[in-house]
Amino acid sequence: MKNILRVESLTKRFGGLVAVNDLSFEMEARSIHSLIGPNGSGKTTTINMINGTFPPTGGRIYFGETDITGMQTHKISTLGIARTFQNIKLFSTMTVEENLKVGGHSRLAPHGVVSYLLNPVEARKEENKLQVASEEIIAMLRLEDIAKSVVASLPYGKLKIVELARALMSRPQLLLLDEPAAGLNPSERAEFIDVLLKVFESGIDLFLIEHNMDVVMNISDKITVINFGSKIAEGDSASIQNDPEVIKAYLGEKYIMI
Repeated sequence: MKNILRVESLTKRFGGLVAVNDLSFEMEARSIHSLIGPNGSGKTTTINMINGTFPPTGGRIYFGETDITGMQTHKISTLGIARTFQNIKLFSTMTVEENLKVGGHSRLAPHGVVSYLLNPVEARKEENKLQVASEEIIAMLRLEDIAKSVVASLPYGKLKIVELARALMSRPQLLLLDEPAAGLNPSERAEFIDVLLKVFESGIDLFLIEHNMDVVMNISDKITVINFGSKIAEGDSASIQNDPEVIKAYLGEKYIMI
């Protein structure tokens, strides 16, 4: 099957610290791929290199057939990669709908403020695009009841879904999710799993870092496990849960399949 993401011998050093060490993996198109490992194992650094936040020290990153190694974040976004963050980065004084529109500017309304002032007709067209796109995503994720609500008034679980919705406004082919279920209680995580599967079913591939194993094991087609920046295992949920090295380094005995 065709790969949507390929990482080859990826390495990142911060001075004398090797955060990611010769990491390679392939993510198939139309799949959900998880990257797991203990705290400090290099997971977020890996996502940061994929989306252009950090340039790698060594190795290559391919999005489909396009080499995106060291490419700037906004260019990677226009190619079709979006991400969410572990710490929510919404505009708290704006409504849900307004936050979504901000998220769509890079691809649906790329012209600057000066262009808007000089060409109001084009500005209206782009505003209409943003409105239509935001309404579609709000409907898909069933956020109609809070679309006009100010973000600061919403519970944490809803904020996580709104952050996801805003990332979808850039119309990505691949969505990178950094601890999307962090801080959610079990019922909120169950709701969030349903939302993620709905996003995947809409045609968007998902690559996620996640500590909550109920999320990872329920939705992942493939799991890559890293420790101290290096890959120690890879496979489907059943094989990962039974891998002795993974159990020792991360999961613990309660995840052994019976």
